[in-house]
Amino acid sequence: MKTDVRYPDYIGISDVSSQSFEQMRVEGYFDGQTSIMYDEPEGFDIGDPPDLQGRSRGWSPVHAQLSALAACTSITVRVVARDQGFKYAGIRTDVRSLIDIRGFFFDLHLQPQYEQLNFDLYVDSKEKVERVKELARETDRRCPQIGLFRMAKIPMVMSWYREGGKKPLFEERFHMGRAATPEDKLVEKQKKIEAREAKAAKKKK
Repeated sequence: MKTDVRYPDYIGISDVSSQSFEQMRVEGYFDGQTSIMYDEPEGFDIGDPPDLQGRSRGWSPVHAQLSALAACTSITVRVVARDQGFKYAGIRTDVRSLIDIRGFFFDLHLQPQYEQLNFDLYVDSKEKVERVKELARETDRRCPQIGLFRMAKIPMVMSWYREGGKKPLFEERFHMGRAATPEDKLVEKQKKIEAREAKAAKKKK
């Protein structure tokens, strides 16, 4: 997942992380809100920030959706690992969605849509790379939430890392080519916008 990059102002960014534990427990969290523990019966609030006329009491629907993806995938990993005899100590995830929100706020001719979803998975395991790939492919096949996003044809990059590693062991791209990703194009577009603004400001001086 890219860090220290800027996107156009009309791109809404949502980040969610998760940590799995024993007995199918998965905790999802993002900055500013209490976490969701997926094995507990207690309910939780779904809310929106004040600029959407909400009270920021709970997770936004987008964050809850991303957390559901992370939790479902983490649980699927545990089941697949059991079936494959794959040994691992834990898994954590980071999920980021990039949504074009212009049609939601000020351009009624546009349909708000996901531009890209980045899904990073960190597996604490000493298994060989090929075994990680086997785990990843079968998890992709079995997980209902991954299937939901894929059937919706949302551009998505899934990157599997060994815990502590910086380069992915395995990466899959869905509904995009091998060239520049939608995210790459957004970052480049923002750079051009900032360059034009800097040039205009310089002329005013």
